[in-house]
Amino acid sequence: MSQDRLQYVVGMANQIAVNLLHGKQQTQCVNEISHHINRFWAPSMRAQLFEAADNENYQLEALVILALKQINN
Repeated sequence: MSQDRLQYVVGMANQIAVNLLHGKQQTQCVNEISHHINRFWAPSMRAQLFEAADNENYQLEALVILALKQINN
């Protein structure tokens, strides 16, 4: 997968986390991140997110990393 595409997916996931964080408990935020990604992202995008998570060159927000456990791959 191209590095640009992986960086794009990482950026989108991190932006979702930042947008959903405000005024919420960590557990609720993680649930909402995973729900959003499962509902709106194509399976190929979710696969790219997991690929980026396994690569130390990409910096996922901590809440996105926690949400990975609930994201369908």
